[in-house]
Amino acid sequence: MKRIGTTLAGILALAVGGTLVNAAPAAAVGGCPSDKLCLYRSTEYRTLAFTAASTEACFWLSDYGMSHGTNGINSYVNNLPVKATIWQTADLNNWYAHGTIRPGGYTSDTGAVTGGGFSWWKESDMICTGSAVPD
Repeated sequence: MKRIGTTLAGILALAVGGTLVNAAPAAAVGGCPSDKLCLYRSTEYRTLAFTAASTEACFWLSDYGMSHGTNGINSYVNNLPVKATIWQTADLNNWYAHGTIRPGGYTSDTGAVTGGGFSWWKESDMICTGSAVPD
């Protein structure tokens, strides 16, 4: 019985390792170019709404149909060499960082709509790249 458990653990480790090796690189995900940050209004990298090549700038999500009262950011790919941070404010004076997308990071579903309830991916006002922060 012990030998079967050890064999199964070895097979599982190989299967998981193979999955990690075969994972798609971020540049191949969602059709996002290798030097861009891409935000999508739908899950599964559908409805591309925003791309940015700047490594230190902020952008209003409402300009791209992804802020309050919309589906928000439902999937993303960050092919920039810097992080991207989502921000929220109530009065334009006090900003709060609510999420970070690491360089090379991607997801096909942020949970903005599918997760139910409140989501910063759905309610944020701005996204900034690199060390940029809202004014």
